[in-house]
Amino acid sequence: MELHDSANKNVKLFIVDSLPLQAEYTFDPVSSSEELTDKHLSVQKTVRRTVVSLNFSKFQAREVIRTGKSKALTVHSPKLANIVPSGARYAYDLIALVGRRTYLEGRRLKTIHEEVMNQHGLPNIPFSSLYDLQRKFLFYLGEVHRQSASQLKNYLGERGNITWLIDGTIEPGTPVFFGIKDACEGIFLDSWKIPTENEEDISNCLIEAAKHYGLPDEILHDLSERMFNACETAFPEVPHRVCHYHLASDLGGDLYKIPQEMLSKRLRAMKLQLNLKDQRSRQTQWLRMAIKEKEMPLILKDLLKGNEINNGWTQGLGREVLLGLHGWMLDYPSDGHRQGFPFDPYLLYFHRRVVTVHDAAQRILSREAARKELPKAFFNFCSKLEKYLTDPVIIEATELYEKAFDIFERIRGALRLHAKGSSPMHELYELSSDERNDVSKSLDEVRKQLDENIRSCSDSNELKLYDIVEVHLKKYGPYLFPAKTNGAVENNKVRTTNGIEFHWSEGKRTRRQTHGRTKLTRDFNALPSEYMLIPNLNNPRYVEIVLGSLEQLPEKLAEAGKTSGPYSDWYKRQKPMHIGRLPAYLLRKENFIDNLIDIYNN
Repeated sequence: MELHDSANKNVKLFIVDSLPLQAEYTFDPVSSSEELTDKHLSVQKTVRRTVVSLNFSKFQAREVIRTGKSKALTVHSPKLANIVPSGARYAYDLIALVGRRTYLEGRRLKTIHEEVMNQHGLPNIPFSSLYDLQRKFLFYLGEVHRQSASQLKNYLGERGNITWLIDGTIEPGTPVFFGIKDACEGIFLDSWKIPTENEEDISNCLIEAAKHYGLPDEILHDLSERMFNACETAFPEVPHRVCHYHLASDLGGDLYKIPQEMLSKRLRAMKLQLNLKDQRSRQTQWLRMAIKEKEMPLILKDLLKGNEINNGWTQGLGREVLLGLHGWMLDYPSDGHRQGFPFDPYLLYFHRRVVTVHDAAQRILSREAARKELPKAFFNFCSKLEKYLTDPVIIEATELYEKAFDIFERIRGALRLHAKGSSPMHELYELSSDERNDVSKSLDEVRKQLDENIRSCSDSNELKLYDIVEVHLKKYGPYLFPAKTNGAVENNKVRTTNGIEFHWSEGKRTRRQTHGRTKLTRDFNALPSEYMLIPNLNNPRYVEIVLGSLEQLPEKLAEAGKTSGPYSDWYKRQKPMHIGRLPAYLLRKENFIDNLIDIYNN
């Protein structure tokens, strides 16, 4: 009896009700229900296997494999091929579920195992099999994407205004994941694993992508010389630009390098932060004991809230005020805007808070009564801050830091890269054509102002800051905005590669969520390039073009399985290459050392 005949014939194959456990169903390509023109095929063999599926539960599949007259043609049942991969026992719908739960939702194998057993009523599936299903999902998803390349190419061609965001990401000791993303709608076009971020491999990837998806109107990349040269090599006629965010970040890092190093080194030598940490510990311990032994209440929090205090002043108030100053000073990261260094120079923020706290402490000590009430630790605190602020190296470093900050903020303001939204590091910072013209004019104005400052400046360290700005703007200025002769990108708003940077961070965050490890070295060595296609499944436009809907994913995986080739061949290609390492079976051979010496000598 056939599987399809056992279910409601008016219902699609993928939504048939669960079948009786251990039932056997025959799949023969020449049955009346099969669409096969040549029905005069001889039986080559009959194969039985157990199949586990979300839609059909567990059943025995008896597949009749036939051959033509030439014996070269082997015919399998298309119906069974729509349910489960050739020779496999786990169906495409199960592969799709495990893949989505793992790579899209960051779920662990344990929770997936419980779901397939408890919610879907499937028999126990070994963890090793679930792991294999994860890998198979990436294998078939990659084939789905490749099959849809012509559809994506046609869509992008009709839409026009194609800007590629190109970038690579790496973990220590791993190959580089290099990728290309459509800037307009965030469709990730393709990714590759290359040994290093080198010009030849990058240009080859660009050429390969152009064959599948068509030439872009322009390319946007970071400041890497290798990216520059690869774009020129692959597409000399296609304009390429640099990311404004990377330019500002690189410029800020160079401006802050000298004062950051000076301030950081001197702070470590003075041990200010370590001494303040010890003081906080001692004062906290004093208050803890006072609360326990003397039943002394803590009143500062209530006073700050405006509440009335019945107990009045206590001996602990001075210590509470001291810890309050400590707490406010250590909260310096809140002065930032979550853009990271150099957009948020946290060491400078710390220094500014030290200045403010020192001034506040002096104002408190200006009252004669306070001097009698405050603990000795408060005076020590003021003394440490005074020593820090009057140190000649600190004064020199912070003055230079403030000058660098002022220059950077003027450049940043001209580029309009101040923090936006809840995730400023992942914002696109798009500009309309009118805004782009304003930014260009603002940059010119800033350069003129800096030229005037140079003429009146005699400080050699400050002059180095102006030189840094001039070098960056001279080198990257021509690559900041689209070429005016290229009408296809005149109205393009994209000017940063933050879109693809977010793509990398999203993929890394999901892996950390899945297994809880901070380091991703093992993942990046083992994961195939197809892994970076996963976020496309959250892109509505991509899903519409390639899948139709996410519910059709199992069917698309089944279609891909017909042209994908053997999974085992793909799996072998994905294994990390241990260059120079011999396999264990060779190392364990008897007389290995002697044979090794003989081979080399002879």
